[in-house]
Amino acid sequence: MQPLPDDEFLAAQRRRDPVTTSHETKMALAAVLGLVADERTRGEPIRVSVQNDVVLLAGVVHSWQTRATAADVVRAVPGTHDVCNGLVVSGPSSEDEFDRIVAGWQSGGRRRWRAGPLTFSLLLLLWLALPMATVVLRVPAVPALIAAFVGTAAVLSARFLKRRPAAEWRHGP
Repeated sequence: MQPLPDDEFLAAQRRRDPVTTSHETKMALAAVLGLVADERTRGEPIRVSVQNDVVLLAGVVHSWQTRATAADVVRAVPGTHDVCNGLVVSGPSSEDEFDRIVAGWQSGGRRRWRAGPLTFSLLLLLWLALPMATVVLRVPAVPALIAAFVGTAAVLSARFLKRRPAAEWRHGP
């Protein structure tokens, strides 16, 4: 059977089509095949796209381990410069140790310490007087700098100790 005249034209067009021969399309396909081949990420609904050799992951997965595994699998794809892991972890176990620590800081698990205006003014004067003391009083620069550090540490620690309740000293932060 003779090929139709249009067959060669269409085949040449397909070979030149940037969509089917795009480097990014090939990278996305390799990433998807890698995710499907790994049994830890096989059943997860992960969307993969590639932009400027950066693989973008999106979707909802069931655990932090799956999220990390997906990024590791995609990072191994040849030609990948970076991975933008936009995967979200669902379910009650979506909180890891880092999130618990940050939540403790944000909820006031530890009192925030701030220097008052008087403390700030005293430390500012101390550090502004340092260059003048070295020039006018001919004090060597290194001892003056050490004195400024010691003075700063003393003022800040006195402010911290004054604000921290005694119960925190016995039972920890």
